[in-house]
Amino acid sequence: MRRVIVLAAGLVLLGTAAAAQGETADLLRQSRELYERLEFERALPLLRRVVAPGWPFEITDAQRVDAYTYLGAALSLFGKADSAILYFQAALEREPFTDLDTREFTPDQLAAFAAARRRTFAVGVRGGEQRVDPRTQRITFTVVSTHAAALRGTARGLGGTGQAVQFFDGRNEGIRQLTWDGLGGDARLAAPGRYEILIAGASQILSRTDSARLYIDLVHEIEPLEDTLVSFGPAALLPERHRRGAGTLDFAKALGVAAGALLITEVFSNRQLGTGDEARWVVGVAVATGVVGFVHRRGHAELPDNIAVNQRRRGERDAANDAIRRRNAERIARTILVVRPAAGIGAESRQ
Repeated sequence: MRRVIVLAAGLVLLGTAAAAQGETADLLRQSRELYERLEFERALPLLRRVVAPGWPFEITDAQRVDAYTYLGAALSLFGKADSAILYFQAALEREPFTDLDTREFTPDQLAAFAAARRRTFAVGVRGGEQRVDPRTQRITFTVVSTHAAALRGTARGLGGTGQAVQFFDGRNEGIRQLTWDGLGGDARLAAPGRYEILIAGASQILSRTDSARLYIDLVHEIEPLEDTLVSFGPAALLPERHRRGAGTLDFAKALGVAAGALLITEVFSNRQLGTGDEARWVVGVAVATGVVGFVHRRGHAELPDNIAVNQRRRGERDAANDAIRRRNAERIARTILVVRPAAGIGAESRQ
């Protein structure tokens, strides 16, 4: 039941906010319609109501800028240039990108707006979602200064994603495009993460400074990488040395053969079978063979054939891994930078 009440209260609040927004939007729409019908005397009171401190309904920054701009335009047509300039200034202070279309406004209105730009110093920055190949393209931002200014643009990673990188330092007047190559201070691609784009300006007409911030999320879009092949474990390779004690075992086998020959000589020898000299030769050969085998195994513990096979297999594995690393490096070199406005943060912040 409590959850239902909370949900209902939330819906009421949303409905109230929407209604408040609707009131402001409706009044602005009526004002613009009156302005376009050249009924300036009727439009002015409605516009003043919207921007008055006692206006009871919610008004967004964009709506306030819209109201200030039309107030300035209407007052200019009444010959009240100073008042028009003040309202134009108020619009520019809140939104430096405010401008008048030369095809829709009169020379007097344009002159008043130009005067407001000279008297007001503000900078702004905008940027939308972009997919950028850093090999041939650049991340683009739109900036503005209300009049001639020295601008400096920097990109700073938040949360320890790198030092600030300056991508512009020069003169500006009006709207222009600035670009960042997407590289960090180490001349490598900037690490993925959240960045603050700071545009700081100093007026060349007034003793004033201003700055604007844009927060973006930078993402690396990389083709899937291949895993390198794991190194061979001992069980996957042929033994490269004789087992310890293999020479001793061969010698013991030879002694066993010799002992067997002696036993046969003693037990089964007779005059018809001979004197047993043949068996003694067998014993001698067996012992000599055991000694030679023992000495050889002790001095030549490696197994050359197995070593050669293992080396070939390791070489093939290393060559395959080298090829994988090259392909991965090529894919990383083709990294695409995806730029998005930071979620949960206003697109633009001004100071």
